[in-house]
Amino acid sequence: MNKRNCRILLTGGGSGGPTVPLLGLAQTLLDREELRCEFLFLGGGKGPEQRMVKEYEIPFRIIPSGKLRRYWDWKNLIDPFFVLAGFFAGVRHLISFRPDAVVSAGSYVSVPVAWACGLFRIPHLILQMDFLPGLANRLMSPFSRAVACYFEDSLETFKGRVRRKIIGPVVRKEILEADPSRAEKRFNLDPELPLLTVTGGGQGARELNLAVENLLEVWLGHWQVVHLTGKNSSVKDIRHPHYHPVEFVEKGMGDLLARSELVITRAGMGMLGELSVLARDALVIPLPGTHQEENARVLERKGAILTLDQQSFASADHEVWRCLMEKHQPGRLGKLLHQTWTGPGNQELADLVLHCARIRESK
Repeated sequence: MNKRNCRILLTGGGSGGPTVPLLGLAQTLLDREELRCEFLFLGGGKGPEQRMVKEYEIPFRIIPSGKLRRYWDWKNLIDPFFVLAGFFAGVRHLISFRPDAVVSAGSYVSVPVAWACGLFRIPHLILQMDFLPGLANRLMSPFSRAVACYFEDSLETFKGRVRRKIIGPVVRKEILEADPSRAEKRFNLDPELPLLTVTGGGQGARELNLAVENLLEVWLGHWQVVHLTGKNSSVKDIRHPHYHPVEFVEKGMGDLLARSELVITRAGMGMLGELSVLARDALVIPLPGTHQEENARVLERKGAILTLDQQSFASADHEVWRCLMEKHQPGRLGKLLHQTWTGPGNQELADLVLHCARIRESK
């Protein structure tokens, strides 16, 4: 079999949300025996993407980025210079790496790289996960060859010559190969008790952590709890044989989610996509004033998740939670969330990338 060389540049970051599906795409392409793939990941220096990417042994380079705000802030005076620096950094990496295609999953660090792709006519693709396309993806779309969306309504934003496609969530291999029994060993779980997992993500752990302290007593009457606190958290030192606080999970997140009866999380589509593939029940607390609120509304209308706003979650008393647990039917929400899409979108996105890059698999 003659293998075809394939060079893909990935851009995104700021949080784990844009990073996770890009890593899932890389794994999918690497698994194709007909291809010999190389990757380069361009991201910022402040988010978790550098640590996450290095775990997958993909080269990572930091490039400058500036936030493009639609409101007054004194940083608006200097951020254009960071954007310009990011453009020239993108040009430098495009010349040195010579990618067949560039794939971005949002975030402002991706914008100048997409513009540089337009300069060199390198195929650029957007992965649009959220229901409402953000400013970064809208700014990239005139320079993009294709866009893959999780929601059909999102396609309306991307018109013109761009190729548009609806796909399912793009997830990492550890989600596709998750084994609940491994989580029991890794986190010292009781195999007889249902599991509640609480994660606030990189942007919203603090507020959820405060609520957990107030609700833990009632939760432990029904579940064992794994609580992802995030780094540098100020969570109280609570000791209980069925309470397991951890800063973050480097390995085994798929196993942990697969073992969970219920997951309390933010409304980022990276996490919700993984829960969909695993058919896990989710109680979603969207980050206030962000695109997450619309993600939650859309999926709640489908009956696929439960939602609470942050204030209601923080102020809910024990009686509210006892009523919620009595009404909870394990597995019902997860089944509906799973049915929202036809399945994982890894192969569809990989095919779209190869099509735009004009790389054909040869046997």
